[in-house]
Amino acid sequence: MIGGFHSPMEKECLDLLLRGRQPIVVCPARSIEAMRLPSAWRPAIDAGRLLVVSPFAPGHPRVTANLAATRNRLVAAIARAVLASCVARGSKIEHLCREVLFAGKPVFVSDPGGADLLAEAGAVPADVPGIRSVLTHSQV
Repeated sequence: MIGGFHSPMEKECLDLLLRGRQPIVVCPARSIEAMRLPSAWRPAIDAGRLLVVSPFAPGHPRVTANLAATRNRLVAAIARAVLASCVARGSKIEHLCREVLFAGKPVFVSDPGGADLLAEAGAVPADVPGIRSVLTHSQV
């Protein structure tokens, strides 16, 4: 799993992932120079299954909308598939999902409105049948 894990929902997901055994990559939308790592991350870091990466130089200590957009493009480039939890018409996330789909990567959307919005571009609902269908027909 790779993500920014910045929003409250994403932080909850990260807490759940930290309880598991899978590798995790946290990519903040800011520099990681002088970043204090949460103590809850330490066991996963020590086990070699949590990596913190950032493309930003030390001069970017705070999250901004532009840094988040750059981070999201990096995460999408690294990922084998993308999960979007909420996609609104005309949003930056809609645009990013369309870029990812154009690049040939699967995009799963968990909200029904977003899934409908991106269905013609090839997005798949983030439900068991949708994910199973993509996984059985691709190299994800």
